[in-house]
Amino acid sequence: MKKWLILAWLLIPVALVSYHFGPGQAAFAYRQAQTHLADAQKLEQDGHFDEAIDRYGETLAALPESDEPPPDLALRRDQLRLAQIRSRFQLGRLAETLDSLNVLIEDIERDHGANSALAEDARDLLGRVHYQAMVALRLKSAEEAVWKKHWELARQNFRFLAEHTTGRRNSLDRRNLEVVIKSFNLPQDAFAAPAGGATTTAGLATTKPPPPNAAANGGGPPTKADARPRPEAPPNKRPPPPDEFDLGS
Repeated sequence: MKKWLILAWLLIPVALVSYHFGPGQAAFAYRQAQTHLADAQKLEQDGHFDEAIDRYGETLAALPESDEPPPDLALRRDQLRLAQIRSRFQLGRLAETLDSLNVLIEDIERDHGANSALAEDARDLLGRVHYQAMVALRLKSAEEAVWKKHWELARQNFRFLAEHTTGRRNSLDRRNLEVVIKSFNLPQDAFAAPAGGATTTAGLATTKPPPPNAAANGGGPPTKADARPRPEAPPNKRPPPPDEFDLGS
């Protein structure tokens, strides 16, 4: 009995080391990540977006590393990436936001499904960024061909969501699509500059097509603006706005 007790006592350090490098280490990492996440969300809510970006990055770094992460961990990582990009958008860094967001959407649709809630959230943000890019370019009197590209990509993303989402989400997507469509013929002075006025239009002249969504019925948003021929507008007369379902696939 005494020998058994001695053996049990000697095994305690081994168990503690195993816990530290196994479940214990993972639990500690999750606690660290949760603390950073709470800070990041508070910073974002308070409008401290630069600090929120850094704190979301710390949250990502705190999560346990794994060559083949479980689905819930992979989902958390991509949710954090989206939150980080959302804060970047709030700072007006539009071109940088678009680059990161297009990469993330491809990753999300590959790893979590083209019709996942996270994919819909990411495409919603993509539509909003393109719409804000259109507004920023118009306020800076950019060439019509430049801002129209972003208007068209915003319309494509919201149209895609309006055709594929359901429930309350679908109602919001349809309203957003309507806002984008109606904005086409609004005069420049109808648009308001974003709060803070820090939006930069650098890098927006070159647009990238939204990631295609081949898994959904009918495919995703068109990979380029509609190039079908249209009648020439009379001299000195602005062409009418395209019909809601006239452009795209």
